[in-house]
Amino acid sequence: MLKRFFLSRKTVISLILLMLGAILLGYSFPQRFLTSPPELDKWQLANPALAKLSRVLALDHVYTSPWFAVLLVLFLVSLCFSTWEQFRLALRKSREGGAGGESFESAAGAAELAAGLRSLGYLRMGGRDGATRFVRHPWGYWGNFLLHLGIVVSIASSLVILLYEKRAVIDLLEGEVHKPGADWIKEERGLLAGKLVLPDAVRLDRVVPEYYDNDNMRQLTTDFSFVDAAGRPTPLSMHINKSIRYKGVRIFQGKSYGRAFFVKFTGQDGQEHGEVFSLDQPTDRNTASYKDFVLPWLPSALKTKYYGDADRRSLDGSNPLFVMRLMEGGKAVAELPLKVGETGRLGGYTAQLVKVERWGGLIFIDTTGMAGIFLGFFIVCLGGSLSYFCPPRECSLSPSGEGCRLSWRATRFERLYRDEFDYLRRLAGLPVATDERNV
Repeated sequence: MLKRFFLSRKTVISLILLMLGAILLGYSFPQRFLTSPPELDKWQLANPALAKLSRVLALDHVYTSPWFAVLLVLFLVSLCFSTWEQFRLALRKSREGGAGGESFESAAGAAELAAGLRSLGYLRMGGRDGATRFVRHPWGYWGNFLLHLGIVVSIASSLVILLYEKRAVIDLLEGEVHKPGADWIKEERGLLAGKLVLPDAVRLDRVVPEYYDNDNMRQLTTDFSFVDAAGRPTPLSMHINKSIRYKGVRIFQGKSYGRAFFVKFTGQDGQEHGEVFSLDQPTDRNTASYKDFVLPWLPSALKTKYYGDADRRSLDGSNPLFVMRLMEGGKAVAELPLKVGETGRLGGYTAQLVKVERWGGLIFIDTTGMAGIFLGFFIVCLGGSLSYFCPPRECSLSPSGEGCRLSWRATRFERLYRDEFDYLRRLAGLPVATDERNV
């Protein structure tokens, strides 16, 4: 009963449609690990109803949600039943073959015809009821089974990844160190995974962006080091489309990078506040990068922006311009542009831009099961190759009067391999049939 349910056409089609629907939801709803917090907040404010639905149904992390895991398990169970049926079918065909095909009787001896079959690559596969069975490419029977098995391996590996994968993002200033066990900016875990803890501390050494004259990205190089408990660094470097593996953890470049502005605020009472404002790199030299901040000691909201170069001569100059605005009731009540070392008044505070440093992001992924996905794809390709490039051709020889009877069939693409049957007819001294199948 259970097997019949999972093998029914309605169940299989329904599971496939549900899987496609889940993928569509993951594409339509912003995923919290791939979306920056400001962008996610902006989307939620613009779509309050969808944001509520996203929180309730875990649509902001579709691929690590419990319902997606259940859907994957059901799909895997259905595939396992189907794979078992394909195994039984392939085993039966290997032992017994199939029915149908063409045949002829000949006075030629069975030994002569058997020799001709062997010259074509046919292998003897036993026989029954006095008939001897030959098959060319008998491994082709297992093509569909391997195809299903590869999908099962890939889906099972995906389920392992879904349950145990750990991913995290950290943004660091040049020279800043992230210690093992410290909090992440963003983290996403599988349903059975614990917190991602790095094997060693990581330090961001340098971020080097390079641009063409039209401000398009040419290259982004990120230099960083893992520092062990004894203080010994292991320097590493990566750039766009390159990742690094370190002690079981895969590291990628973060999606964001930019400048960090160190500002010292001094109130009228002499109290000082030091703040670091990290903004993304602008998209071109004439466009500013924006970011809003809420400071606990400042009653007004603070909007900031910066240009890569104060004179707009380049996107990534040595003299960036940083601008702060105090906002009250949605209107700017004070504005202060600063370059490195400059001081000015912003509301009731004196602000000084002390220094500017680069910052960059690193993505860490600890995944178990990825090798299984590649193995599954290999098995799928192997099964497809056997099915389409090595279809079995069956031939049986049975006594008939003073000669023997030869029966032949191709399990697939019979017209393509018809010449083998014609060769056997010529070997038996019979004319080759010329009908519409040979046209």
